[in-house]
Amino acid sequence: MKKLTLLVAMAVTALLFTSCNKVNYKSFVGTWGVEKIEYYNIDYAGNPIAASFESYSYDPEDLDNGIQLVFKEDKTGEMRDSAIDTVWIDWNDQTQVYESYIYNPDTTLVYPFTFSYDESESALYMTIKYTYPYEYSRTFLMKVSDFSHDSFTYENEYTLNYVERAYLKRLSDNPTKTAGRKATPHPQKRDSFLGGR
Repeated sequence: MKKLTLLVAMAVTALLFTSCNKVNYKSFVGTWGVEKIEYYNIDYAGNPIAASFESYSYDPEDLDNGIQLVFKEDKTGEMRDSAIDTVWIDWNDQTQVYESYIYNPDTTLVYPFTFSYDESESALYMTIKYTYPYEYSRTFLMKVSDFSHDSFTYENEYTLNYVERAYLKRLSDNPTKTAGRKATPHPQKRDSFLGGR
């Protein structure tokens, strides 16, 4: 009887522990800063190819030189990208190239998004509306891992066999404002969530 009581107590404790750590869309509400972005290719089995690895580090609390994601309770938000080292302009549809650029722009690009979270798949779906260099929307599927109140990691296969892995840190439980910036190396990964435009 004591063993059964002990087993039931352990099961209830485990159930309470897992229900307290339940992640849902409200778990993301707040302001998050990007600490690091990694890009790599994967092989046919889904394993990273070491030679393709690229890494970019940021100070998540530096609002003048970083990337912040602001999640709101109504499932909308903003990506605030002030880590831009080059703004490409004047896209030519015939030649398929940008004809000019601004180096080290002192600006923050803000892109609105909507999001949802699939608890069964640990998947964050984000539809972002880009306005630069032209207006378009794209939906991304981020596989979330290592989620805690203070940080999380996601992996996003943004193009076949090309993966973006980002490490984010919570800056605030509430949406915050941002301003200004200085130059930093910025990934130019076309079609990725954080590095593509």
